Amino acid sequence: MSRARHLLTALAAASPVLAAGLAVSAIRDRPSPIVIVGSVLVTALAVESALWLGVGSRLLQAARALGGVAPRDLTREVRELQERAEACRTESQRLAGRLEDLSSSLGDGLIVVTSDLRLRLINPPALAFCGVDRADRGSDLVEILRDPVVLDVVEEAAGGGRPEPEVIENRSGLWEIRAFPVREGGAVVLLAEVSLVRRSAEFRRRFVQDLSHELRSPLAVLRTTVEALEDDIDRRLADVLVRQVERLDRLTRELYDLATIESGQLELELERVTLKQLVRDVLSDFGPEASAAGVELRQEVPDGVAVWCDRRGLSRVLSNLVDNAVKYNRRGGWVEVWARAEDEQVTIRVADSGEGIPPGELRAVLQRFYRVDRARTPGQGGLGLGLAIVKHMVQYMGGRLDLRSREGVGTTVTLTLPTSGAARSPSGG
Repeated sequence: MSRARHLLTALAAASPVLAAGLAVSAIRDRPSPIVIVGSVLVTALAVESALWLGVGSRLLQAARALGGVAPRDLTREVRELQERAEACRTESQRLAGRLEDLSSSLGDGLIVVTSDLRLRLINPPALAFCGVDRADRGSDLVEILRDPVVLDVVEEAAGGGRPEPEVIENRSGLWEIRAFPVREGGAVVLLAEVSLVRRSAEFRRRFVQDLSHELRSPLAVLRTTVEALEDDIDRRLADVLVRQVERLDRLTRELYDLATIESGQLELELERVTLKQLVRDVLSDFGPEASAAGVELRQEVPDGVAVWCDRRGLSRVLSNLVDNAVKYNRRGGWVEVWARAEDEQVTIRVADSGEGIPPGELRAVLQRFYRVDRARTPGQGGLGLGLAIVKHMVQYMGGRLDLRSREGVGTTVTLTLPTSGAARSPSGG
């Protein structure tokens, strides 16, 4: 029997008692004990009924919200929910502790803030950057960090923006600041000390640049000497000497060019260049070499296609790509330069039917000093600088590079360059 039916039955049972009491009271002209008991009973039942209608109805509503759970099962359900909530709280505390341990072991600074710049997390290197010994969770970042540039970067990221990295110098060193928005609100801030890294990188670039520059003079003398001796020594020996001197000269120029690019000293003369003639000139330079290797050179560049670039820089880029395409091709193969203009940009593809690049080495070949397995290309010496120079040069001219290759099928390098505008700064690397 439901609770409501129980209350109605009790009221019905009490009503005869109350009626009899009222009759007796009317005869005696004073309240009967029956009336008093009945009144108390009815009042108690009325109060219980009101409580049931208030509390019981809410319990029923909660039961419906829990998927039709009966009131007698609510206690068990609430207990289970409490146990789950406690387990979640324990797991959250464990993960928070692990995150603090990991952040403390980082060499770089880490700060996590809410959307109103309240601290969620800060590790020891970040405390050192801010110049404080400790900071409480929930405190305002402005209270411990006074640098307005850094605060602007963090505030922009906490508001959902993606600010550019900033380099800040303070009493603890030179730092690179990177801030990223968090989907739930707030920001993550990374602080990297870059003084030693930059000094070592600058020393390496300067050493390579000076070394390649100093090698130019003895190489020029050596080349002149070999050319003077061509008539006095065996022809085949003279050809070997000339090729080796040219190889050393090319490697020296590549080292110098890469060091110049990475140091930011590369000067470009950007202009609008008609592509068809430039491609024709590059392919004609490799005509004898391709003919000797049995490789066909093709071009498909429409008239009137022009790019915004440095003429010598783009010529160098295409020369490196065509050189690789011929060198690592097979007899009877082909190399094709293709171009199209679309939406204020020009797409240039240099494709070949050569050996291709193993999938695991596609990204690595764009790095400096990386070469695909030397055993596969005997006699094709190099330092692995050609594609690194190509990548940097294209970036300097405001373009993008994409490399696709299938081993045993061939390689396609796609360049995307603007038709107008100014060059962007290189992305580094």
